[in-house]
Amino acid sequence: MFKFHKFNKSTIIHTARNIVLAGWMISLVGCISMSGINPTAKSTQATTLKSGKTIASATHIEWPTVDWWKAYHDPQLNALIDKAVSDSPTLHMAQSRVNLVQAYADSMHAETLPNIGGDASAVRQRFTELQFIPPPSAGNWDWDNKMTASIAYDLDLWGRQESIWNASVNETNASKLEVQQVKLELVNAVTRSYVQLAMEYQLRDLAEEYLDEVKQRVAIKQRSVKAGLGTEMEVSEAETPLPLARAKIEAIDERIKLLRSQLAALSGQGPGAGDSISRPSMTLEASAGLPDTLQANLVGRRPDVLAHRLHVEAAQENIEGAKKAFYPNINLMGFIGFQALGFGQLLSTAAGIAGAGPAISLPIFDGGRRRGNLSAKTASYDIAVENYNSVLVKALQDVSDQLVIMQSNSKQIQEVEMALTSAKKAHHLAEVSYSGGLSNFQHVLDTNSVLIHQQEIRTQLQAVRLDAYAGLMRALGGGTVDETTAKAMPLP
Repeated sequence: MFKFHKFNKSTIIHTARNIVLAGWMISLVGCISMSGINPTAKSTQATTLKSGKTIASATHIEWPTVDWWKAYHDPQLNALIDKAVSDSPTLHMAQSRVNLVQAYADSMHAETLPNIGGDASAVRQRFTELQFIPPPSAGNWDWDNKMTASIAYDLDLWGRQESIWNASVNETNASKLEVQQVKLELVNAVTRSYVQLAMEYQLRDLAEEYLDEVKQRVAIKQRSVKAGLGTEMEVSEAETPLPLARAKIEAIDERIKLLRSQLAALSGQGPGAGDSISRPSMTLEASAGLPDTLQANLVGRRPDVLAHRLHVEAAQENIEGAKKAFYPNINLMGFIGFQALGFGQLLSTAAGIAGAGPAISLPIFDGGRRRGNLSAKTASYDIAVENYNSVLVKALQDVSDQLVIMQSNSKQIQEVEMALTSAKKAHHLAEVSYSGGLSNFQHVLDTNSVLIHQQEIRTQLQAVRLDAYAGLMRALGGGTVDETTAKAMPLP
């Protein structure tokens, strides 16, 4: 009795690898060398970058949540962002790219699996009388029929196909993170445009108030002329700011319309959708600060940094795949089926055919193709590493810049509030003085003009604060990568 031994894939590969390695050593003199081709770039570790006093002294806040914009407490903003995320062509295009890269990864995975197929053919031809063709077909027309099932399996002794597959998987995951980055940038753009819209509405209120003030100055001068206490020149001087005040309001109205149109476009709609956007009602109580252990965790929280890290991992796998192409390999092939002249005996036992065997490849000379491929993969790795290093440095700078803006803005607002308090007090005293007959109404208007100017400065600073908060949330990753995902990602 024959005894059959069961072999798993690892046993087969191990045995075949030893056989091929022996043959490879025999032909080693003629084999291709990969010496001298090595990466030069090195990944920067986030913890080695100096954070600076701004980051080191920041107060503690939690990492952003995925819906961080709800901190503005504006339902209309929430609706615009929901619309943008669901209907943005830019976001859909990024998702389509993920599907494309995923399809490539699936095809690379297929290369690591056995390939089973079947074919059948029927050819009517005249057979020669001078070869091994049996009668009555020799010298006559007949059908040559064949029907087989075949299998081919690349043993991938050194894991070349697996390395290429791993690289494509990393590229797929990087594409998914890039979608999150596109979403983050889109949400950030909507939020910042909405902040600008809110500021323009407030500036318009102040511009209207200033226009009313100018009209009152003109009216005072006109009454003085009628009373014989003034001149037409004084009236003309008072009327000079009127066109500018009206032009300022028109300019603000223009910006409001443009911002509405921009918000409609960001949400994937036509400009007409901007007409339905009403005045924002934003409030923000969040403080300026950073999460603990920022440098160590920022790498795992920003989708763009993570995506570039995965590009590095993919490039590393591609180098491994290029190196393994220098080694010999075995492909196992087999077939079984039927072949016969004429249809009558095609499915008979006598027509049965079968075969199996290995195909061994030993790279000896290829004109530099494999070395060129390895050099290209190595250069791509260096590029990916330097891109990662650049993005990492910019990410830390981005966080620091937004925090600087928020901290400085907080101090500026405090100073402006003090100036605004003084302006309000001066305006109140002017009104009291006018009511008591101690001064004219011109003084009241002058103090009100100063008050309006201070209010404009405060409005602009408040908009800067709202905008910088959105910038800080984006710089911290916007909650697009949760803690579990961050820990699962390969980090330097």
